[in-house]
Amino acid sequence: MDVLTDVLRTVRLQNRCYGRFDLTAPWGMEVDASSPRSAHFYLVSAGRGWLELDGGGAVSIAGGDLILLPKGGKHVLRDGPGSRPVPIQQILMGHRSGSGHDFRYGGAGALATIVAGHFTFEDGIGDALVESLPPLIHVPSDGGTMAPWLQATLQFLAVEAALAQPGAETVVSRLADILFVQALRAHMASQTACSRGWLQALKDPPVAAALRLMHEHPERSWTVEALASQATMSRSAFAERFTRLVGEAPLGYLTRWRMQKAARLMLDGDATLGAIAHAVGYETESTFGKAFRRHMGLTPGEYRKTPALSEPRGLRRAA
Repeated sequence: MDVLTDVLRTVRLQNRCYGRFDLTAPWGMEVDASSPRSAHFYLVSAGRGWLELDGGGAVSIAGGDLILLPKGGKHVLRDGPGSRPVPIQQILMGHRSGSGHDFRYGGAGALATIVAGHFTFEDGIGDALVESLPPLIHVPSDGGTMAPWLQATLQFLAVEAALAQPGAETVVSRLADILFVQALRAHMASQTACSRGWLQALKDPPVAAALRLMHEHPERSWTVEALASQATMSRSAFAERFTRLVGEAPLGYLTRWRMQKAARLMLDGDATLGAIAHAVGYETESTFGKAFRRHMGLTPGEYRKTPALSEPRGLRRAA
């Protein structure tokens, strides 16, 4: 099993595309911090500008760039250092062009076109993925020429985000999910051998093998010895390597993954708690319930009754 696919399937990303912004210099947009489980994304289809993170740090952005802010931190986008930013909600409320999701804002200078939106991770699910990501993932164009996959996806998404055609929400949702995965791939490819984190661990054969087994068979009674044997390593060497790369001990990761898998099963269907307990490696519903409450802060019954916190997928019109 592809571990990243399994995690993304469990996380069930929700996405919201604000639309396409045609920005003429001078222009500036300020975006407040969102919840820790929201990630902002920007596709720059034309022009240039700057993205500045709250607390310091700025990157130059240009046509063909893909930007992902996995931590959802406060940030500013503008054409240059002296341009005053306005809240993005102000642009969404008062600068729509036509009947679609196309917004125009700024002065009479050079044009930059940006598609903006965000992803949301369901509460408590996918923490290992989110925690392994940096505050900013910047996939730049190659010397001004977009990578073929990004160019085609970006152009298609920019058109769909601007027009109110039938089925646009579904199209934008699928394309946004593709861009998220591509951003993760680009980030993984850029990591050095000294990098750490859950995504980096997927590139390490012994640790990746253990992760794959835990994801394929969370119901099995795994021990560190059994996982180390499958990774063809000694127990101590495997435990040290896994903890160093992933950031937590093997059985700690296994327990957290079981809880996240169980949470998804509870949200997705009407399986009994006993069946879910067995599916994630617990012999009794009582033992599973205690572990779930310890890790998720709610009993399984309470969690099942809690309204979903995520927003619906796709485009949403500004009020």
